[in-house]
Amino acid sequence: MVEPRRATIDDVYRKAEDHSLRRLPGILAGALRLVRRAAPRELAMSFALQLGTGFGVAVQLLVGRRLLSDILRADRLDLGLSDVLPTLVVFLTVTAALQFAYSVRSEQQRLMGELVGRHAQDHIIDVATAVDLEAYENPQFHDRLMRAQIAANFRPMNMTNSFLQVTGACIGVIGLMAALLALQPILVPFVLLAYLPVWFATISNSRTSHRFGWSMTPSDRKRHYFSTALSGKYFAQELRAFDLAPYLRRHYDELYDERIGRFRSMTRTRLRRSLVASMGSSVLSGASIGLVVTLLLAGRMSVASAAAAAVAIQQLGGRLSAIAQSGSGLYEDALFLDDFNSFLELVPAVNAATPDGAAPEGFHTLHVDHVSFTYPGTDRVALDDVSFDLHAGEVVALVGENGSGKTTLAKLLCHLYAPTSGRILWDSVDTTTCDPVGVRRHMAVIFQDFAQYCLSARDNIGAGDHERIGDVEAIVAAAEESGADAFLASLPDGYKTMLGRQFDGGEELSIGQWQRVALARAFFRGAPFVILDEPTAALDPRAEHELFERIRSMARGRTVLLVSHRFSSVRSADRILVLADGRLIEQGTHEELLAKGGQYAELFTLQAVAYLSPATEQ
Repeated sequence: MVEPRRATIDDVYRKAEDHSLRRLPGILAGALRLVRRAAPRELAMSFALQLGTGFGVAVQLLVGRRLLSDILRADRLDLGLSDVLPTLVVFLTVTAALQFAYSVRSEQQRLMGELVGRHAQDHIIDVATAVDLEAYENPQFHDRLMRAQIAANFRPMNMTNSFLQVTGACIGVIGLMAALLALQPILVPFVLLAYLPVWFATISNSRTSHRFGWSMTPSDRKRHYFSTALSGKYFAQELRAFDLAPYLRRHYDELYDERIGRFRSMTRTRLRRSLVASMGSSVLSGASIGLVVTLLLAGRMSVASAAAAAVAIQQLGGRLSAIAQSGSGLYEDALFLDDFNSFLELVPAVNAATPDGAAPEGFHTLHVDHVSFTYPGTDRVALDDVSFDLHAGEVVALVGENGSGKTTLAKLLCHLYAPTSGRILWDSVDTTTCDPVGVRRHMAVIFQDFAQYCLSARDNIGAGDHERIGDVEAIVAAAEESGADAFLASLPDGYKTMLGRQFDGGEELSIGQWQRVALARAFFRGAPFVILDEPTAALDPRAEHELFERIRSMARGRTVLLVSHRFSSVRSADRILVLADGRLIEQGTHEELLAKGGQYAELFTLQAVAYLSPATEQ
């Protein structure tokens, strides 16, 4: 039987050179669907306003021509303002309506941008929370995540705005061409040809920009990392204690200098193309104006028609230039948005590869059957052919030196990683065939790098089972079990107090107190299988002793796997598993392992000696 495989980021991957102009319609359709789902009313209104302003420009031009004719006629016949006033009123009304329509369209687009940005970020979060933890071990995933986040921030809205601008400009071009055809048909091809060089240059420039952004993603991620290290709270203490700021700043500056240098090079390339295109466009535009002058001097056009034609050429040129620029932006946004869409394609891949079997109810035995694991992108075997059993009601300790594979094994048991080979059987059911969410619902885990949520104390603990987060009595009971109740109850607002000082009104805790809160979170879950990964790393000896005294009572009706590198802390466990270099080398009770005289006995003795006084050793 072929074991089900979970999707990874390699299941959906598209290289930068895979993008082509023929894919633009499909990408554009996807962008419009995204915007329509996020802001249907605003999109419809924006389309209507584009149509209205596009045709309004043509009407304004024709009314302007009529107004100019009326002014010239009034001057020739010595008429008064009243003869020109009706046309002037119509012209001013059309102009005012256009200006107001532009304002409304601008405000609608601002609102649409907020709605689309939120909608796109929702999709990013959906993917980031759906993929396996293994994805976060792969640099390509982080590159794709960053490109998708950047694209999601403004590319869908930019693309929609560019499309709306192209649509409006095309409508304006149609109206102006109709007016120009009525004035002098021979002028139309001259104007159209004048903007072909601009179009080709802007398309090439868009491809250059996308290639630059794609190639710079790994470097930009490193730069962002150093920026976070220099400005974030997590690194703040060591940054000052070791005077690291100048050293890290050099790395940050080097990466930014590299980006600026490559950006300058890209800009020079784009400007060279634009210069050539502008010169060609100017020559052709000058030819069309020269033709108008020639026709006027030859008597084939009236002054009013020539003036209207000149205005039409100027406005038509502006519309064609807008089409070229917006079309270029449309294409460039499409290239970046394709990165976003490619990232979103992970969701159906993950969903299709995620097993949906029902998780076993209750807990009797967990059988680890010849499990091996290798982290993605490496050849180093983190776990090698590990087998053991856990039974209901047992307290089992997992010990070993740093790097022996303890935390990796804990993550496999939590169904956060899938074994490279071997099986994990929960009451004889292979967990790789079960819905991982259902399996994890029967587990509670606290890792050594536990999270510190900037939430209230109650919510920090209630996060262990957010569906019961309103059960305050159970939250307090879990805090009492972990020893956190004493200091949480004394906070200014008790369990309602915000923890952490990142936001107003927050109270900071010591690392040991944070660990007790994390332990309470695990206890609150009420799961039959509890994994405690280095649960006393930040506790003082007295608190550590108190916690281990409670573990036995906590284990009633539960199975506890206690991961620790402190051998003296686990001697009361029912069984002790000893890992070394990813292999299970010993197991038994404390007394049995001491009697064997193996690695456990050696490491236990080394740690015990460190606590003995010279007098005791004598």
